[in-house]
Amino acid sequence: MVTWPAAVVASGDVAVVRLPLGEGDGPRFPVRTIANTRLDRPATFPSLDEFESSLGGVAWFSNLGRPSRWDADCARIYAWDQWPGPENGPGEALAATFQEMYDRIFAASPVAPDALQGVFDRLGAIVRDRASTAVPFDPEADAWYGPTMCVLAAAYCAGLVGCVAASGWRVPDDLIELWTWFEAGHWPASFTAEPGDGRNIFEDETSFPRRLLVY
Repeated sequence: MVTWPAAVVASGDVAVVRLPLGEGDGPRFPVRTIANTRLDRPATFPSLDEFESSLGGVAWFSNLGRPSRWDADCARIYAWDQWPGPENGPGEALAATFQEMYDRIFAASPVAPDALQGVFDRLGAIVRDRASTAVPFDPEADAWYGPTMCVLAAAYCAGLVGCVAASGWRVPDDLIELWTWFEAGHWPASFTAEPGDGRNIFEDETSFPRRLLVY
């Protein structure tokens, strides 16, 4: 149970309990990504307000397929049709990683669930509105349509970062890794496929950490 003093701040139509950032350990998260982009990030992450303000300055998906300084420790794709889609072991493992982070954050946060969901939804909507103009986004498309999936993934990732910040916790390593790719104009689309993979690699702890597949 978190016992530090907290401030209550207005956040849209809800009140969010704001703990001093960095004072809470928060829930434990498995680390499934190889440390790559997060090696270049400062030890502290922005506050919720700072993070929300920063979303307006992200050049969404501006570097899809372009080289990055982190290419040595990931696998790259260079066109939409090189994405293997969502229905495979590595793709499903990344989706499950996102869902697991959501579940753990909401189960442990000192913020009221409705208020926390409000943060998640608000930041996700900001990202969707902005990022959907950078790619041929189609809200009616299915899960195999990369331009829509990359926007939804970015929105989900931003929502999770905001919820962690609102809870006063350190941002988990995997979330930093994924968000830094989005912030740099790329799409971390999947985990990489490795020799010997089965379909359900998410449940196999020996499969991680592993590299990301990045557009």
